[in-house]
Amino acid sequence: MIQEYNQTRKIMHDRLRKLRKSNHITQEELSRQLGISRRTYANYERGVHAMPAEILVRIADTFDESLDYLTGRTS
Repeated sequence: MIQEYNQTRKIMHDRLRKLRKSNHITQEELSRQLGISRRTYANYERGVHAMPAEILVRIADTFDESLDYLTGRTS
């Protein structure tokens, strides 16, 4: 169960990074759009801290992606 949870988190963080980079957006730019510090966003993207659902929803809206995709439930 824990291994599955960790794999899901890794997928989510990888997808966040890839989406941001493929849209040519820096962590600074995205964090400004989300109303959080760059350091906070960087910690979310690296998986250092759990991301609040509100931020995850705002990221999904920003990139026009589903929460299922961001969290690794769909490909």
